[in-house]
Amino acid sequence: MTDFEKIAAEWEEQILSGSRPVCQWTRKAVERQRADLLRQGDPDFPYVWRPDDGGDVIDFIGCLRHVKGECAGRPFVLSPWQVWLVLVCFSWKRIDDTHLRRYRRLFLECGKSSGKTALSSALLLYLLCADNEGGAEVVCAARATSQARQCFDSCRDMLRACPRLVESFGLKVLQHSIVQPSSASTLLPVSAQGKSLAGKILHGASVDELWAHYDRSVYEEMSLGCDKRNNSLLSSIGHAGENLLSVGYELHATAIKMLKGELKDEKTLALIFSAEGYDWKTDEAILAANPNAGVSSYFDTMREAQQRAVAIPSLQPAFKSHILCLWEEGETEKNWLEVPQIAPCREPDLKMPDFRLWHVGEHPGVVQPDMLRPFVVGMQRTSLQEHAAVVYCCKSYLGGVEHFYLFPAYFEPSANDDEQLADAVFANFRNHLGYGVTINDETGLKIKALAHDSWLTPSPRLEKNGINTLPFVRGAKTFSPVMDFFTSLLADEKLGRTCRVHFPADDDFLLSNFLGIHAHRDLNANLFPRRSDPEKTIDVALACLYALRLAMAPGMLDAPEQSDVKMTFIDDDGTVRQNGPDGKLVTVHGPLPEKDGNIHPGDVQGLLR
Repeated sequence: MTDFEKIAAEWEEQILSGSRPVCQWTRKAVERQRADLLRQGDPDFPYVWRPDDGGDVIDFIGCLRHVKGECAGRPFVLSPWQVWLVLVCFSWKRIDDTHLRRYRRLFLECGKSSGKTALSSALLLYLLCADNEGGAEVVCAARATSQARQCFDSCRDMLRACPRLVESFGLKVLQHSIVQPSSASTLLPVSAQGKSLAGKILHGASVDELWAHYDRSVYEEMSLGCDKRNNSLLSSIGHAGENLLSVGYELHATAIKMLKGELKDEKTLALIFSAEGYDWKTDEAILAANPNAGVSSYFDTMREAQQRAVAIPSLQPAFKSHILCLWEEGETEKNWLEVPQIAPCREPDLKMPDFRLWHVGEHPGVVQPDMLRPFVVGMQRTSLQEHAAVVYCCKSYLGGVEHFYLFPAYFEPSANDDEQLADAVFANFRNHLGYGVTINDETGLKIKALAHDSWLTPSPRLEKNGINTLPFVRGAKTFSPVMDFFTSLLADEKLGRTCRVHFPADDDFLLSNFLGIHAHRDLNANLFPRRSDPEKTIDVALACLYALRLAMAPGMLDAPEQSDVKMTFIDDDGTVRQNGPDGKLVTVHGPLPEKDGNIHPGDVQGLLR
């Protein structure tokens, strides 16, 4: 037994003994390998185990170096599960020609940041220059060209970090290709367009993140290209996704049938790490799906992501698929918020006039009791036949921590045209016209900006009177940041976070609007709000998101900057007072002793020096 066989055997024992959390599919992959070793010599099993051949591949990988993270510059030492995978993939050979490998397909599925791309890059380099294949065409592909470049760039950077290996194999490492002139072999990244692969005779190919592919074109062209050679290898690596119609799920389902024994496929090696069979909220689920936990991925970071997903339902699909490798139907909309999350936001006796002015002592920059607090407004009106909403938003500081307050106003369909909504805003706007004339001087708000649906432009009178109107483009790229910002303001006991967004407790309509939003993360991890029921509106919640998007802008709702200017007051009795940090006057010096019944002015000036 070789040294690598011993490492692989020890890992197998951990899997089969239950000392490490694994799903049934990981266990079945190990059981299949052990059963195959016993089948050698069977006329129906035309393969032979040659561990030295697999060891050569592992030795080649050991000549490479890591190029990213804490391990950058260190030799590429495979983890035990990676040793097992490479050994099994490259050690089985055909009896009639031991140069030809048994496995022509490799399917690997495990959690994000498990070292899949680095391992795939190392295998592609081996197939390019060390597999004794003339004119080897090797490619790496993904749904997005940037993802394919990620794999290729890893190959390129690994070689640049190993100049002696490059010289030994006679490689030319270029910006967009890697070439071995002596064998006319090339390694290229390819786009997600299947037609870019047409006609290629591939010796090695790696396709990444099949869960995100819109169709089968890329995988089918790579498969056809690999079938044109008799010793090629097509590897499919990635994690689970949310689209059960993707080619990634199709390969996953096929691999499951093969591991269960329902489908016979002697030329495909499948290894699946998943949290299937475990409570997704436990540490065991993370360990079962992430074989490199603690090596290339941080366990504490994954646990924090798990806690966020528990607290925020909209994060659960992405966490379960990307980290725990669980396939779920992501096309079905999920509730964005649940009652336990949004209920703490309801605050009794919350009134907008109480927030018109900054409270002295609330912030170091607030030194006067008559300083106006800035507000922003979100306006949403779907049509003239539905209710419209105008939401006022301001920021307060409690114990030095930012808190946001939402005050909605509702309008019947008969009162929601542009001019009537503008009049409603003006009724709460402190509008300084000049020449000593100010409308709503005693009750009006300092409104800095108003955000509105880009499809419906508000009255131009708002701009003319000094309120900046900004269109909110309704798309995932604009909604997702503010939806994530809103959830970050919600209470979370596990993360030790208190609620920092508030609205009146008696506003059941706003509560129902938030609970009526369905959302799921798309392939780019963006959120977009949709109605859970076509008959129920979410316009008020959207108006809140418009306002909060403005509130996120730097400096939009900030308190006044702290001033270093001191105001000094001298009373008739000589008492000297200055403004303190809370806006109140602080006595600097008490009354001066009288001299002949009067205080000399020079004594007072001396105290101030």
